[in-house]
Amino acid sequence: MSIIGIIGAMDLEIELLKNNMSLIKEENIAGFNYYNGTIEGKDIVLCGCGVGKVNAASCTQILIDRFNVDCVINTGIAGGMHSDVKVCDVIVSQDVSYHDVRKQQMMSCFPFKEYFEGDKKLIESALRACELTKNEEWNYHLGRVVSGECFVSDSVLKKKIIEEYSPHCVEMEGAAIGHVAHINNIPFVVIRSISDNADDDASISYEEFETISAEHSATIVLNMIKNI
Repeated sequence: MSIIGIIGAMDLEIELLKNNMSLIKEENIAGFNYYNGTIEGKDIVLCGCGVGKVNAASCTQILIDRFNVDCVINTGIAGGMHSDVKVCDVIVSQDVSYHDVRKQQMMSCFPFKEYFEGDKKLIESALRACELTKNEEWNYHLGRVVSGECFVSDSVLKKKIIEEYSPHCVEMEGAAIGHVAHINNIPFVVIRSISDNADDDASISYEEFETISAEHSATIVLNMIKNI
């Protein structure tokens, strides 16, 4: 049976999933907590990677090496980067990249890719879960997720990122997770619910919507698991 790896940066991003898990074993490896169990009868390894790209990459590699997962799903919150994207909307990653690494470097250095594409089957499963879950208060989008080592709360920086990458949302871990999954030939998808608009008011919106958005994304993942 396939083993599904699920990663969230913060505890609030994996809390709902953890509460729905029949826990078999908990391990701490290199400071990361890994929860091994089942959800809906499916074998799951759930983990919290902490904030940032290096934490996310390290946690993902351990998830692959030590737990032999067959796919990786990243769940969490993000800042909106597209005119059609509103707070509490959900983004399913068509592809992921870094907004703080030069494109030339991405293409000229291993693994020689500017973007890392999400797995088609996982994307289809995520979109079905969104369609079954959505209501009139929010929508879902298939698009680009970009990551970098900062919380984007500056309208000038937001404009620069949009002009260069045309993303649907911005966060701090997804591209690193996708990068590591890609070089290990592991299917992945990133699912993010929007907590703020990554502008000058981002900090205020984030505080209001972080828990709601985190649970929103996790609910999509729960519904995905039923159909994987």
